[in-house]
Amino acid sequence: MKTKREIKFSIFLKLIILIIIFTVLVNVSIGFILRRSFDRAHMRPPASHMIKMQQYILDDIGNPPDTVKADQILKDVKFDIRFETSTSKYTSNKDLPTIEELKSERDFDDTEKSIMIRSARKFYRVIKLDDGYVIFAQPSPIDEIDIESVIFPLVIIFSILAFLLYISLRWIFGPIKKLSEGVEKISSGDLESKIDVKGNDELENLAASINEMSVNISGMLKAKETLLIDVSHELRSPLTRIKLANEFVEEEKIKKNIREDVIEMESMISGMLETYRAENTGRKPDLKKTDIVLLLKNVISKFSYDKIHFQSKFDKRELLIDPEKIEIALRNIIDNAVKYSEGKPVEISISGNEKNKNETVIAVKDHGRGIEQEEIYKIFEPFYRVDKSRDKKISGYGLGLSIVRKILDLHKAKTEIYSKPGEGTEFRITFIK
Repeated sequence: MKTKREIKFSIFLKLIILIIIFTVLVNVSIGFILRRSFDRAHMRPPASHMIKMQQYILDDIGNPPDTVKADQILKDVKFDIRFETSTSKYTSNKDLPTIEELKSERDFDDTEKSIMIRSARKFYRVIKLDDGYVIFAQPSPIDEIDIESVIFPLVIIFSILAFLLYISLRWIFGPIKKLSEGVEKISSGDLESKIDVKGNDELENLAASINEMSVNISGMLKAKETLLIDVSHELRSPLTRIKLANEFVEEEKIKKNIREDVIEMESMISGMLETYRAENTGRKPDLKKTDIVLLLKNVISKFSYDKIHFQSKFDKRELLIDPEKIEIALRNIIDNAVKYSEGKPVEISISGNEKNKNETVIAVKDHGRGIEQEEIYKIFEPFYRVDKSRDKKISGYGLGLSIVRKILDLHKAKTEIYSKPGEGTEFRITFIK
C-alpha cells in the first residue's frame, strides 16, 4: 500500500511556476514581434532626408498649391499635409489640426522657420512660409507597422503557447482522471482496486488516502461478514436444541407456537445472511446473457401455489443479468405476492415497452389486501412489516424486498409499485436490454 509522502511540489506551486513561465513567454513573444516590426518601420529615410523629401513635395506642389498635383503626389508618400496661406487653403486629411490649434501647444514657436510640435499624441512639422504655414503629419513607427505582419506571427505563437499550456495543465491535473476512475471502481464494490498516482503533490497523497480507506473498508466488511456468519451459526445451534426440546412438549398449542417462533427466527437469520450477501459479497454482478422467460418459468415452477397465471409476449428474451441474483429477487417478489394473495390468483407477465424496444418489463400482481400509499416505499426497509398485527402466517414485506431492492439496484433496473387497499399490489420491474 502506498503511504502518504511529504509534499515537495504542491499543485499551487506548480500552477504559480506555470503562470510565471507563460507570462514571460507571452511578453517575450509580443516584445520580439513588435521590436521586429518597429525595426522594419525604422528602415525609412532618416530625419534629414525626410525634411528634404518634404521640401521637394512643397516645391512640386507650388505656392499657391496645385491641389490636383498634390493629390497625385500624396498618394505615393505616407504624408498628410495642410496648407494655410493668405490666398489658399488645402488639406489632404480633414483630421489634421489647423495652425490655430497648433499655436495653442506649448511647443509652438513662431520665431522658428521649421518646428516639431506634439499634439494629441502625434507629431507635426510646421514650416513657416512668407504668407502662411504648411503642416506635415509625421508618420509614427506604429503607423508604419504592417498589421498583418504582426497579427499572423502572434496567432502562430499564441496557438503554440496555448497548446503547450494545455499539455502542461493536463500533466498537472491528469491524475484527477485516474482518481475519478478509481473512486468509481471502489464505489461499485471493487475494493481491491488501487489508484496509482505519481506526482509528489496533493493528488498523490489523496490517492494514497483513498487506497488506505479502501483497505480499511474492505477489512471492516470482512470483519462484519465474519461476525454475521459466526453469530448466525451460533444462533442456529440453540434453535436446533429448542426444536428438539419442543418435541417433548405435550400441550399442542404451546408446541405449535414454539415451532412457529423457531421457524420465524430461522427465516430471519437466513434472510439476514441473504441480504448481506446480496449487498456485499461480490457486489459487482456476474453478468451473463440469460433467457429471462425461461428463468421466470423456473422460479414459478418452484411454487406449489396453483393460482399463478403466467403470460409472456416472448418465446425467448435474453438479458445481460446475474441469473442467480435475479432468481433470488423474483422468488422474493412472487413469494410475497402468494402470501398476500389470500387465495386469489397471482398474475405474472413479461412484456416489452412499445416506446423503448430495449426495455423488458416483468409484472407481478396479486389481488390481496393491498398497501396504503404512505407504506409503499417503506416496504423495502429491512424488517419492515405492513401487517401491524405481525401475523405469523404472513411474514410480511421486509427482508425479502430489502434483498430485491439491492439486487435490482446492482442491475440498474427500475422498480415500480402500484397498490390500493382491498384491490391488491402490482410490482413492475423494468430491465434495459
